Amino acid sequence: MIQNRFIHLSTLAIVGLGLASCAPPDGQGTAESVASEADRGPLEYRDFGNDPFVFNIEDYTKGNDTFRTALWTGEYMQLTVMSLLPGEDVGLEVHSDHDQFIRIEEGEGLVRMGDAEDDLPFERRVQDDFVIMIPAGKWHNVINDSDRPLKLYSIYAPREHERGTVHKTRKDAMADEHDQ
Repeated sequence: MIQNRFIHLSTLAIVGLGLASCAPPDGQGTAESVASEADRGPLEYRDFGNDPFVFNIEDYTKGNDTFRTALWTGEYMQLTVMSLLPGEDVGLEVHSDHDQFIRIEEGEGLVRMGDAEDDLPFERRVQDDFVIMIPAGKWHNVINDSDRPLKLYSIYAPREHERGTVHKTRKDAMADEHDQ
């Protein structure tokens, strides 16, 4: 059990650092790579897991207009992109058997965490480029209290949602039995 938790935490940390540093340093991208990305056309939103997948996470996150879309579901990890409309929240939840990584790509809001559903003393403002680390067993919620969409991506290790999950709206997510 301790070894599995170490593996999951290590995987989460490595993936998070890798995703946070996807862009090449200024001046090191080639015209060819920029042109090929521009020629690619519109982004395809579907679950690309368990196949190898290399992509620009910022483009996918900012371009997403669904409440939640599973973008990659592997055997031990999952990446979802989310767009919270003004006044929406992820929904108060707890994951007893896994940790969660959230990165805010655009917008701002509030994160709350605590040891009980009715006791969330940890409260922080979040905005573009902030990361939220959620330990297993912590009740948490991310709230968009601004007047523009909050765009984020989330990594679960192990995975949280069914492969191919798409919730177009928060109402769809709440209606999905797995996500209540």
